[in-house]
Amino acid sequence: MDPCWSWGVMALLCLLVPGGHPVPCRVSISPEEPTVEFGTPLLLNCTSSCRNYSRLSWEVSIIKTGTRGPGWVSLSIPNVTDWSLELQCFGVFGQQRDIAATTLHAYRFSPPQIYSEGDMVAGKEARVTCNASAQVSPRDPPNLHLTLQGGGLPPSTHRGPSVALGFTAQPEQHGQEVTCEAVLRLGRHTVNASATATLWVWAAPHDVRVWAPRTVFTTGDNLTVMCRAEGNPPPQLHWELPTNASWELRDGGTTVAIPAARRAHGGTYRCLADNSYGASAASVDILFRGSSRSPLIPVAVTLAVVTVLAVLAISWWFYRARGWKPMPD
Repeated sequence: MDPCWSWGVMALLCLLVPGGHPVPCRVSISPEEPTVEFGTPLLLNCTSSCRNYSRLSWEVSIIKTGTRGPGWVSLSIPNVTDWSLELQCFGVFGQQRDIAATTLHAYRFSPPQIYSEGDMVAGKEARVTCNASAQVSPRDPPNLHLTLQGGGLPPSTHRGPSVALGFTAQPEQHGQEVTCEAVLRLGRHTVNASATATLWVWAAPHDVRVWAPRTVFTTGDNLTVMCRAEGNPPPQLHWELPTNASWELRDGGTTVAIPAARRAHGGTYRCLADNSYGASAASVDILFRGSSRSPLIPVAVTLAVVTVLAVLAISWWFYRARGWKPMPD
């Protein structure tokens, strides 16, 4: 009879190495280092390297249920309520006995959450914080690592339940995302969770622009002046115009339109943008041909007129007072 199938000790060591020495039968547990969330079920398997065992069973301190098959037996825990639990599986092979042991580790892990401390305003210091929590065996503190990154900022990593990023908020960061990744290390295993949040940066009006298709007009031209401004919330626009002559607002107040403009419409067009975080303004000068913004020209014309009138008055006085007459030709 083949010695691998006899009931003697040698028969129970049914595998032989090339040199003819028997290989002992072994049992093993899968997974080797079970980790499971507290309160959830767990299924383990104990497997024998030989089929000729007289007993293959689990030895645990809880009520065990499971199934078995050729060379294996399972252990089902419907609700893990121990943070740490020693597990053993043993096989009896004649007079030989082999034991496999492992420790079950349970954990609780709350996903990370991201929040900012107060309003995030452009140009001012801001702070974004990520918090996460974990619970493992009371004997050991949780090995928790957090990394917070994004928004054009260098990443920040910290071991513990909290990590923060401090920075000066910029308008261009509005709408960008920051991500927090939490890694809980449990022996050779890790549990990961992440969260993402969108930065909301409030900003006073900036980049205010006022422009017209051209800045020199003639009487009768259609005149348009436009204004744009950035800010969060979107700023309200207000106009300061050089005249009360007729005009109209278009495009939600961003455009001043004047059909058949007159010289009275020349001057400085100023656009004021404001929101709850501040105000800013810009302007453009509109000129009309034949007019000048310099006050010297009207003064010179006035002086010339006064001079001519003075000469005429003096001539008339000489004519009346002294009988002066023009010489005959």
